[in-house]
Amino acid sequence: MWNQFNKVNLAFTNRIAETADAKNKIQVHLAKTLQEIFQTEMTIESIKKAIRDKCAFLKVAQTRLDERTRRPNIELCRDMAQLRLVNEVYEVDDTIQTLQRRLREAEDTLQALVHTKATLEHDLAVKANSLYIDQEKCMGMRKSFPNTLRLVGFC
Repeated sequence: MWNQFNKVNLAFTNRIAETADAKNKIQVHLAKTLQEIFQTEMTIESIKKAIRDKCAFLKVAQTRLDERTRRPNIELCRDMAQLRLVNEVYEVDDTIQTLQRRLREAEDTLQALVHTKATLEHDLAVKANSLYIDQEKCMGMRKSFPNTLRLVGFC
């Protein structure tokens, strides 16, 4: 009886240690995920700022091109200045499209990280509850070996 009592206590202690180790690993992973979320949010803000800056530059380039095509008393021509303005508008527009694609990818990544964070928080709560049950409730009852009278059946 003593041997079985000790074996069960040892198994319980090992299980508690494994659960505590798993909980610590989840906490480390959660901390890394939170750091990645922060970095992704900063990246999103910088991409949004870059898009705003490029949009202002695009408006200027489009206005310059529009003014060049509406000059009074001057014939329209496709000289080097005109071609450079058209090329500049296309390049800036292409850059904005690339930034918007990167923004969508960053937002998708952020959503995945938030989902991972929620999953990790749930797993952490489950591990904490398991540790509470094992350490406080189960091991609390098993701290003392039943006395001889209870084993014999008198109590």
